[in-house]
Amino acid sequence: MKIEEIADALKPDTQITKREYEKMVYQFSPEYSQDAIYWQLRRLQQRGIIKKTGRGIYTVCNNKRKKWEYAYEHSELVKEIVKRIEKEYPLVDFQVWEFIQLNEFVNHLIGKNVIFVEVERMLEEPIFNLLSEYYPRVLLCPNQELFYTYFQENMIVVQKLLTEAPKPIQGTKSSRLEKLLVDLFCNKLTGQLIQQAEYLMVFEEAFSKFYIDEIKLMRYARRRNLETKIRDFIKQETNIQLHTEEKHVKQKKL
Repeated sequence: MKIEEIADALKPDTQITKREYEKMVYQFSPEYSQDAIYWQLRRLQQRGIIKKTGRGIYTVCNNKRKKWEYAYEHSELVKEIVKRIEKEYPLVDFQVWEFIQLNEFVNHLIGKNVIFVEVERMLEEPIFNLLSEYYPRVLLCPNQELFYTYFQENMIVVQKLLTEAPKPIQGTKSSRLEKLLVDLFCNKLTGQLIQQAEYLMVFEEAFSKFYIDEIKLMRYARRRNLETKIRDFIKQETNIQLHTEEKHVKQKKL
């Protein structure tokens, strides 16, 4: 079964699991080995015909309405901060994101930017001390009152990076979109800057424009005790169809 034939058999904007794909291939070419199927899946991904969106789960791309990998071109200030940290602490695990990233998804644009540097446990203070040498507005794990008292343009906030947080985009220190979506529901520091009424648009825009790894998103949500809240929000408030929902329901019944 040729790649072209497989592509024609797949329906755009649908999900297919590895097992379902194997069954489809065996119907036409029962002699295929597991290695051959793995190679085909790799080729389909390379050609942009399918996109991996979870463990053993693939989305069939729609060339007329293409989704993209989320990536964000950070400000020069953020790039400079990353270089300073990597130079002084090359082995530290950290991620960065900036508040204006969310302007792509909201109606009411965010005027003042805040840069968040999230660092592995026990290294928050050394990173804070490092950045304080170069930048005038750096806060270490501030509470909500302190955050808004000193809230200014390009303020830097150093926080602890939670375990189970999705790894940064490959080759960068930039937080993944899955992490930012979950953090909307628990980030008290920025809660006054984005109204909850905007959450629906943020999620629907994110899911419609970009590939969202639901496994990563829900694993992190579970770590933050938000899985049920986010699932309910998506199901009740949005038009998003979660492909992990059926599996989640089955597990609850068990």
